[in-house]
Amino acid sequence: MEVKRFVLGPIATNTYLLEEEGKAILIDPASKANKLIEILGDLELVAVLLTHGHFDHIKAVDGLYDRYKCPVYLHEADEIIARDKLSGAEFGLVSYISCPTVPLKEGKMKIGPFEFEVIFTPGHTDGSLIYVFDDIIFTGDTLFKGSVGRTDLFMGDARKLKQSLNIFKSLEKDYRICPGHEEETTLYFELATNYYLR
Repeated sequence: MEVKRFVLGPIATNTYLLEEEGKAILIDPASKANKLIEILGDLELVAVLLTHGHFDHIKAVDGLYDRYKCPVYLHEADEIIARDKLSGAEFGLVSYISCPTVPLKEGKMKIGPFEFEVIFTPGHTDGSLIYVFDDIIFTGDTLFKGSVGRTDLFMGDARKLKQSLNIFKSLEKDYRICPGHEEETTLYFELATNYYLR
């Protein structure tokens, strides 16, 4: 599986393109739907996966759905923020989705040639989650290099986030960590250095 990262939108959100056997998945298409459609080219977009529903992770979703009619996966607890027409207004960056979404269940999933596990990690939002592939975890705004997602926004809960972070301590190999913002890192590096994982 090939993974490409694109930093999009005014808050520099990481959008990930996963490619295998002519199929593609986009994780958190943050902005510039037309640019992403151009990048996809002849690839078949089989799914959009959202790590949570915040405005800075979803701006390209409707445009991609209009073009590909592919399923858009989102935890149902985050529907309220993803569809809020004032979401992001406090930052002057309103963005919301109107297309249908598919609610996620925790556990293993297979979409085309892609096999992965969905793990719920509430705290940054009630519906935050991570996607675990063979040796990569897409952590959204749950875990960053040297930090974690903020909990002072609507639906944020520091206690829940602390519980969710314990999941990373139970994993048994050194995953590549692909977060929703900033640089990539590795699980073992974060376990050794990240204050929030102590």
